[in-house]
Amino acid sequence: MAFKRKTSSSFGLERRVRPRREDEWVEEPESQGSSSEGDDEVEEEEEGSEDESEPEQDTPKMDLSSVSFGALAKAQASLPSAGRKSKSKKSTDEDASKTETPAPRKSTKSKDDPKPKRSSKHAPQEQTSKKPVSRRREILPDNRRQYRDPRFDPLVGRVDEEKASKAYAFLDEYRDKEMADLRAQIKKTKDSYEKDNLKRQLQSMESRKKANMRRQEEERLLKEHRQKEKELVAQGKTPFYLKKSEQKKQLLVNRYEGMSKGQVDRAIERKRKKVAGKEKKELDFLQRGSRPRG
Repeated sequence: MAFKRKTSSSFGLERRVRPRREDEWVEEPESQGSSSEGDDEVEEEEEGSEDESEPEQDTPKMDLSSVSFGALAKAQASLPSAGRKSKSKKSTDEDASKTETPAPRKSTKSKDDPKPKRSSKHAPQEQTSKKPVSRRREILPDNRRQYRDPRFDPLVGRVDEEKASKAYAFLDEYRDKEMADLRAQIKKTKDSYEKDNLKRQLQSMESRKKANMRRQEEERLLKEHRQKEKELVAQGKTPFYLKKSEQKKQLLVNRYEGMSKGQVDRAIERKRKKVAGKEKKELDFLQRGSRPRG
């Protein structure tokens, strides 16, 4: 049987085909045309196997510089797309791995871990640096000696204010005398700066005296109320605890009872002005907040 050598493609490239086993052809006595077609197919397969069996040195070497880009593109398109599929699959796998959310970190610390201890009692104590520092911290330490009065130290015990006020009642006389001296100095002083300074001192002392008097009045009112409740409880009645609001009302009543009519009117006028100024400030704040920006 004469074998025909397969001519090279029009592009000047040699196509190599892997040999495969084919089942033996059984001639069927159907028609002469069908047998001739089968013979041609067998001849082509044998030619392909023969071409592959030939060594690589028999294949003609082609200069790729003379081949056009269009021919190379067509030749690449005619090749099987297995390599391209594998590349696309790899790229899709990489994209999927990138889009996957990272697994959350597991905390290395556990609740059962023992707390770190010092190597010895003389070793310095370790403190975490992640703890926020208070803004009201002391930048420059004050090395001056801190003096304290052990009579009023809370470590000694609770201070009985009633006994302390009785024991140091003579200080009120000293304060009254000092206030009288300040008033006399204000009248004599001609320097405006010095006069303003003396007035501020006098006003501060007067405000402290008024605050002390109000506190004493509140304590006296509470003491009287407790004494009355003790007597009622001894009679078998339920005790009544005075609320803050009731305490304020009773203090106002007691305060106005000891004033004259003119003093009461002046006190009411001061209270009215104070409330009006407070309401005006709140109204201005609300108006500023409701104005459109821009």
